[in-house]
Amino acid sequence: MSEQQPPADAHGEPWGAGPGGTPEYLDYGSGAPIPPEGADGRPTAERSRRTTLLVGGGVVGLLALGAGAWAALSFFQQGAQPAQALPASTIAYASIDLDPSGGQKIDAFRTLEKFPAFKDKVGIHSVDDVRKKIGDELISGVGCPSLTFESDIDPWLGDRAAVAAVDLGGGNPEPVFVVQAKDDAKAEAGMHTLLTCGDNPPTDVAYDVHDGWVIVAKTQADVTAIEAATAKGSLADDATYQKWTKAVGDAGVVNLYAAPAAGDYLAGQLSDLSGAFSPFGTSGAVSSTIGSSTSLHATAAVPQEGSGPFGEVLKNFQGAAATIRFTGNGLEVATATDSSLTQPIVTNGQGGAAVTRLPADTAAALGVGLQSGWVLGLADRFASYSGDGQTGQDLLDQLSQETGLDLPADAETLLGTSSAISVGKSFDYESMVESSDGTGVPVAYSVKGDPAAIEKVLAKLRAQVGSGSAAALGSDSGAGVVVVGPSPDYRTQVLAGGDLGSTSAFTGVIPEADHANEVLYLNVDDLEHALSQASSGDRSLMDNVAPLQALGFSSWTDGSIARTSFKVSTD
Repeated sequence: MSEQQPPADAHGEPWGAGPGGTPEYLDYGSGAPIPPEGADGRPTAERSRRTTLLVGGGVVGLLALGAGAWAALSFFQQGAQPAQALPASTIAYASIDLDPSGGQKIDAFRTLEKFPAFKDKVGIHSVDDVRKKIGDELISGVGCPSLTFESDIDPWLGDRAAVAAVDLGGGNPEPVFVVQAKDDAKAEAGMHTLLTCGDNPPTDVAYDVHDGWVIVAKTQADVTAIEAATAKGSLADDATYQKWTKAVGDAGVVNLYAAPAAGDYLAGQLSDLSGAFSPFGTSGAVSSTIGSSTSLHATAAVPQEGSGPFGEVLKNFQGAAATIRFTGNGLEVATATDSSLTQPIVTNGQGGAAVTRLPADTAAALGVGLQSGWVLGLADRFASYSGDGQTGQDLLDQLSQETGLDLPADAETLLGTSSAISVGKSFDYESMVESSDGTGVPVAYSVKGDPAAIEKVLAKLRAQVGSGSAAALGSDSGAGVVVVGPSPDYRTQVLAGGDLGSTSAFTGVIPEADHANEVLYLNVDDLEHALSQASSGDRSLMDNVAPLQALGFSSWTDGSIARTSFKVSTD
């Protein structure tokens, strides 16, 4: 489906167009209320003189308000999704949406065209360009020179598609491809042409077109079963699907979903680690190329005894969703999943606080919050995976002999309740490379805990590394925080703290920092000089780095839901 055109105004110009019909894009949250005017554009004081015009103007105003509301709703609503054409028994789902809600289309091209690698080499400037790329790919695999995008694909190809694994009750998940059709009759004709053209038309592809969707599967029996199951209850109406897609937030250009049943199929694959993370089994795959060699197949496995702790976790899996969306000045990859997958025995929600209190000019930081007992808990988990009868403490005892540390106590002391590694804005790559012991490099490790106990562990480490490297373990402490690093000046800055968490670059890429378990933050603008040094001034690379402002990753737990966000912002 091509991009929707907004309604025209009284002068015949597109709604929201500026002089000459050029579009004007509304800035998010920056506009002020429009002052009241009459139908003739005169101020309210003048309108009050004419009662008749006031009444007439009120009618026109209501009509205009209704038109504006319609346009706004059309702009922010997501539209029909492939999940409506799939049954509730779908266990895995991945969709692409070239016409997402809100301003994501505008945001997408405005963001991507800042990068020369995209602008000059990809050559996509609109949704229609993307559709043509997809259509050309479909045609290229068919081997029929007479086919063209304009005549055989464009008349019916919509803006949304999905690939899914559907449980039809036969013991194996059936792979399905769904694509939106702008016109059912034209889609029927187009699909017939695609699948009958050429010397070797595919024999393992069946399809049906109805209600604006093309359903593709291996056999006609599968297609019929999928449509019958969807009629009883669609994936879009499934409560679990709605729960997870709502949890992940606004839908984007790519949307993913895994049903609780996917955990069972994953658990069944753990006997072969090469297939442990594929819902379609070790030999399964999904390929949705419509052409001479379309392959849609899957091999499922029933969960077996002895799957181990991974299998136990996956059997208790409650679902997950993810999305890739554009966010005004950048891109976000967001996930929401069942927190039992991670079983947070390690983190405590204070990782963000360890980073937000750093100096405002921090160029890079990594923070984590840690629960009491996390070292032994993590060691026990690793020991259970090994299957050799060892306990977590057995593993830690071995490490203690090799490191001279008392584990787990020293490790918990050294990392405290929260800790962060930070890099200052003055970081210089060449100076770091030339330094033998890191002296003067603005890098530090800060830990919140018992300063006296932390210093005792640091003393053990200094004895292990010797005097040549001891400068890197210089430390300062105060107010329950110890800062370790090779630069006394930078240690002082970090110990004094700051308000990194309030800077616009940070807040633009790190959501929910106040209770994040882990946070990774890079201010690309501040690191641009160091990146140029590290890349030996590669002009092509730096031209594509220049538009970036910051990168951020954060994770946090919200009740039974574990969330993550990876964001990229641009200047």
